[in-house]
Amino acid sequence: MPAGTVRDVRERLAGLFSVATLLMTGMAVCGCSTHDQSAAATTPTQVHAAVTPSNSPSASPSPAVPHKPKRLDRQRLTKAIDAYLAERASVVTVEMVDRTTGASFRYHPGGQYVTASAVKVDILMTLLLQRQRKHRGLTSAERSDASVMIRMSDNHAADRLYVKVGGASGVAAANRAFRLTSTRPVDGKCKDLLCWSLTQTTAKDQRRLLEVLLGPKSALNAKNRAYVLGLMGKVVKEESWGISAAARKGDKVALKNGWMTLQRDAEHWVIDSIGRVQGHGHDFLITVLTWHNPTDGYGITTIQHVVELAAKEFRKTTPWLEKIE
Repeated sequence: MPAGTVRDVRERLAGLFSVATLLMTGMAVCGCSTHDQSAAATTPTQVHAAVTPSNSPSASPSPAVPHKPKRLDRQRLTKAIDAYLAERASVVTVEMVDRTTGASFRYHPGGQYVTASAVKVDILMTLLLQRQRKHRGLTSAERSDASVMIRMSDNHAADRLYVKVGGASGVAAANRAFRLTSTRPVDGKCKDLLCWSLTQTTAKDQRRLLEVLLGPKSALNAKNRAYVLGLMGKVVKEESWGISAAARKGDKVALKNGWMTLQRDAEHWVIDSIGRVQGHGHDFLITVLTWHNPTDGYGITTIQHVVELAAKEFRKTTPWLEKIE
C-alpha cells in the first residue's frame, strides 16, 4: 500500500475510533500471561532480541555530565519515526527523557491509549502508597502477587490486588498523589478478568509515573520505589522486549509491557512498553503506547524500531561517549 494511503487510513482511524468507543463495548481480550499457563501460550512473539534486564535497578541519581550535551534534533527524530510509520498500520505515541542530559522528546502527545498490562505498575504503586500511609508493609501473599504480576504479568494476581486497592477509585486516588492528570482506571468485568486492562492513559502520564519511582519528592518512599524498580528489573526473559531495545550490553533495564486484543478494533492488538534504561552515560525514561497492530509481533517490532531510532538520536547529544564506546 502506498505510504500516503497508509498514513491517511491511520489518521482516519485515530479520528473515528477513539478509546471511548472501545470502552462502550466493554469487551477486550487481554493477551497478558497468567501464572498457571505456559509462557509460550500467553507471551507475545519475541521478534527482536532484547537486552536482558540487569537485576534490581535502583533509584540512584543520574551521573553528572562532563561536557555540555549537544541539542537533541527533535525534528530529525520526528521525521525518522514518521517515515518508518508511514509504511505501518500501528498508531503510536512516545515520550522519552534522558535524566542525565535533560533532553526530552514527544511524539504525537496527548492522545488517549489503552494501558493493557502496563497498568500493573500503577496498581502496585497504589497498593504500596496505601500501605505506606497506614505504616504497614505488604503481606506475604501480597508480595507474592506483586512479584508474579510484574515479573510474569499474571492477570489473576492483578485481579486480586486491584480489588484490594479499591478498584478504579483506589487507583484514581493514588494517581492524584502521583500527579497523573489523564489516566482513567476502569471498573467492571471483561470476560473472565476485571477491566483494569482498559485503563486509559497518555504517554505523558506514564512517563510521570516512572518519574515517581525516581524522584526524591515522590509520594512513595525510597524503599517502596526501589521495590517496584527491582521487580521491573526482573521481568522474565520472554517479556523483556520493548523499551529494552534502547539498551546496550551491561545497561540496567526496568520495564513493564502490556499486550491485548480489542474486539472493537477487529481483534487488532494494543502493545505498550514503559520503563527505564540506565547505563553508558545515559538514563532514559521511555514510554511507547500503540494500538491497531495486526499481530502482537507486529506491534513489538514497531515499538522496538521506534525506540532504536530514538535512542540513536539521543546518543548523538553526547558524542564523546560514542567515541569511548
